[in-house]
Amino acid sequence: MQLQGTISSSLANLSFLSMLNLENNSLHGGIPFGLGHLPRLQVIDVRNNQLQGSIPTSLFQHRRVQIISLAFNKLGSEMWKGPWIVPELRVLNLRNNSLTGIIPPSVGNATKLMNFILFDISSLLVASLRFNSFSGSLLPNEENIVSNIEFLSVSNNQISGCIPSNICQLTELHVLSISLNNITGEIPSNIGCLSKLEVFYIGENPITGTIPASLANISTLQYVDGTGIGELGKLSNLRRLSFGHNSNLIGQIPEAIFNISTLETIAVYFNNISGTFPAPTGFHLPNLKLLLLGENQLEGEIPLFITNASKLEILDLSNNFFKGTIPNNLGNLRELRYLM
Repeated sequence: MQLQGTISSSLANLSFLSMLNLENNSLHGGIPFGLGHLPRLQVIDVRNNQLQGSIPTSLFQHRRVQIISLAFNKLGSEMWKGPWIVPELRVLNLRNNSLTGIIPPSVGNATKLMNFILFDISSLLVASLRFNSFSGSLLPNEENIVSNIEFLSVSNNQISGCIPSNICQLTELHVLSISLNNITGEIPSNIGCLSKLEVFYIGENPITGTIPASLANISTLQYVDGTGIGELGKLSNLRRLSFGHNSNLIGQIPEAIFNISTLETIAVYFNNISGTFPAPTGFHLPNLKLLLLGENQLEGEIPLFITNASKLEILDLSNNFFKGTIPNNLGNLRELRYLM
C-alpha cells in the first residue's frame, strides 16, 4: 500500500481490533490518542511514515499491547514520564525519530530520575531507541534489575555516565548497541558475564581503558565495535572486529586476530596502531572480505601472507609507513575490488 493523509481518530471505535499495521506508507499528522484505549489492541506498527507530534501516553498504559513500533517517523517532544503499565510489552521500537529528554523514570519510583523504565518491564525482549536525542544514564546504577531483554539499542543518542557493573543482571542479552553517545569511564571488568552476547557495539564514546580480557570468554560473540583489542583472539566465532575512526587505539595488532577463521571484517583504520605487520604462523582467514588498516602508523613490508585471504574484496593499507615493493602475488586475490 501507499496510503496518504492522516490516521483517522475513528479507528478508536474498532473495539475488536487487535492489530493495526500501517507501516511503509506516507501518512502524516499525529497518532490518535484513542488508539491506546482499544481494549484488545496487541500490535501497533506505523513504521516508515511521516507522523509527527508526541506519542500518545495511552499507549504506555495499555495492559495488552505487545508491540509498539513507531520507528522512522518525525515524532518529537519528550517521552512520557508517568507510570508505564504495559505488562505484556515485548517490542518497543522508536528509532529514527526526534524524541528528547531523559530516558523515563522507572515504574513506581519517581525519585530515580535517570533510571531506565525498560528494565522494569519483565516481558520486554526488544528495545530499539537509536537515532533520537535521549539523555541520562544507561542503567539504574547499582540497583537490582529484573529484565529478560535480549536486544537493546540506544546508539546515536546523548546517553552519558558509565556502564555500571550491574549490567551482568541482563543475563538474556544478545545485542548491546550503545555506540555514538557520551558514555565515559571504563568498561566493567566483569563484562564477560554476558554469556549470551552476540553483538557488542560501543564505539564512538569517550570511554577510557581497553576492552577487558573477560570479554574473550563470551564464546557466542560475533560482532565487536569498540576500543581496545585485548585478548579478542580467543573469540573463535567472531565475524566483525571494528575499531575504526578515532577509537584512539594504540599498540600493535595481536597476531592471534589473524587466526580467527570466522572473521569477515577487520577494521582498525584511523587509529594509532604502530609496529610491523604481525607474522602469524597460520594466517587462516578464509572468510575475510574487508581488511582496513589505513591511517595508522604501521611500518615494514607488506606481508606476502595477505594473499591467503582468498575472499578479500577491500584492502586498505593507505597512509601508513610501509616500505619495499608491492607483493606480486596480490594478483591472486581474484575477488579484490578496492586496493588502497
